Amino acid sequence: MDILATKEVILSLKKARDEQHLSIADILKKVNEKSPVISETTLRRIFADGSEDNDSFNYETTIRPVAQVLVNSSPISAASAELYLHICQYKMEVIESMKKQIDHLKEEHERRCQEYDQRMAFLRDQIELKDRRMDEQAQRIDRLLERIDKLVDVLIENK
Repeated sequence: MDILATKEVILSLKKARDEQHLSIADILKKVNEKSPVISETTLRRIFADGSEDNDSFNYETTIRPVAQVLVNSSPISAASAELYLHICQYKMEVIESMKKQIDHLKEEHERRCQEYDQRMAFLRDQIELKDRRMDEQAQRIDRLLERIDKLVDVLIENK
């Protein structure tokens, strides 16, 4: 995802935390009430100086639970509104990125379908060709058998 969007969300998280005067322990407690998957170390990494430049945070498992706590822990403030706005922007970028992936996959699917259709048409033509050849061979064999039958009849009559 776009590192700029993640950066904005993390900066907003920091601003909301400062505005609400929450400690790491306060946030950890509230986050773990809802989803006990974030460690104190991870929270410290999120709120560390320069963490907004770190692109290793997973939105769903790390940033989202913290954002939910900070947005829902107090009446709407400027910082929590800004955080909410940045989360929405981030999600819009994720949606746009997924739309592009879907479009790419659709194009790839269409290309492959065309390739398979061409291959199927070629194979059908080959089957028709082989069927015609087999029919011709069967007719030749029938004609040869008729000749052999006539020759056998002639040989029997001449004996």
